[in-house]
Amino acid sequence: MRIRKTASLTVTAALAVGALTAAGPATGAENSAKAKTSTSVMAPSAARGMPTGTVSVAKVKNGGQKVYSANIGVNSRGEQHCKSTSVTMEKVVWDLGKVTRTSARVKSVKVRYYNERKLHVGSAYLHDGSHHEKWRKAWGWQIPKGDVWRTYKINKTVKFAKNKPLNFMLHVQLERANEPMWCAPKVKLYFYLKPNR
Repeated sequence: MRIRKTASLTVTAALAVGALTAAGPATGAENSAKAKTSTSVMAPSAARGMPTGTVSVAKVKNGGQKVYSANIGVNSRGEQHCKSTSVTMEKVVWDLGKVTRTSARVKSVKVRYYNERKLHVGSAYLHDGSHHEKWRKAWGWQIPKGDVWRTYKINKTVKFAKNKPLNFMLHVQLERANEPMWCAPKVKLYFYLKPNR
């Protein structure tokens, strides 16, 4: 699958000042079958070989389903002059209706934010496979320190493009804490969704 260059370049720029990380499901409550629905996407040009996003796979079916992503986020903890709290990790749960080979009914996207300090979310977007905006929440909001879930109601049928997934994107930035700007970079996190055939 080819990932848009804009996503790679944006996150590569962020990586110049912070580390983007990815891992499996965030809690033990999610079983291994759910974990298998997600993989990390690697950008060949990304610094340190870190992923630019995560891809989840939805089953083509008429009924509803929940699809879990892997975790991605920013970890500047090991960078020079950065505090140990320079960490945020996000994952999503896609709540879907009917999924075909060409589209998915996105009822909502539930985001799990895990921050070691306050996080600013600048905006959230849902794009179709051609990267056209289909939904957005703008104007910014704060997520407190800790493990926080937020659900974004969407209720839209969104098309995949040929060999290209749709995506949910978050603009995030950790609150600065008397440290250099590279410890809390502005980052775009991409959660991709594609059908299983």
